[in-house]
Amino acid sequence: MTTLTYRGGGKSLTSSESRFDLAHYARKLVLAWTRWQTAREIEAMPFDIRKDIGWPSTDDNKHRAM
Repeated sequence: MTTLTYRGGGKSLTSSESRFDLAHYARKLVLAWTRWQTAREIEAMPFDIRKDIGWPSTDDNKHRAM
């Protein structure tokens, strides 16, 4: 079994734990990319369709000129 020790932390991980960390990071990365891609596809839709599905518009109070 392989053991990795990080400098300063004193925490050691076995090879199976480090593989789990890498797999967890990969899943988070894929999920973030999927969300970003979905948001891009929705933003490309016409305003009326986005309004019908309840997608928030950029015309909210924060962006309105007073």
